[in-house]
Amino acid sequence: MTNRFKNLSIETQAAIALMLIQLAHKLVAEVQSTITMVGVFNHWKVYAVLLLAGLYVVAIILCLWQKKPGFIIGMVLGIEIVLQPLIFHVLAGIPKDPQYYILFPILQGILVFYFCRLGYKKVEEE
Repeated sequence: MTNRFKNLSIETQAAIALMLIQLAHKLVAEVQSTITMVGVFNHWKVYAVLLLAGLYVVAIILCLWQKKPGFIIGMVLGIEIVLQPLIFHVLAGIPKDPQYYILFPILQGILVFYFCRLGYKKVEEE
């Protein structure tokens, strides 16, 4: 089993690494800031963030097993990362200081999408 994971393509490894970073960010930063924003843990917005975190776990596991749906879920989550700051800070007008900070999650989302797409293509070739 460990031998299987040692033979993962660099594209798959990059996709998994980026999704692990995003999973940690969801659990450490976004859950806490959502709870602060709504005032309670038992709120649908907190459950939505936890659902996204769960999707990262599913995508990572599927990517470890070289399954195409894992990369597809990763690409969708990458798009979500790009859209989230645009929706919250641009459309909804929730202030972010400094304002250029929204460029960082947008770049992270683009990278998650890109490497999940590369991983998908690599699995398709094999």
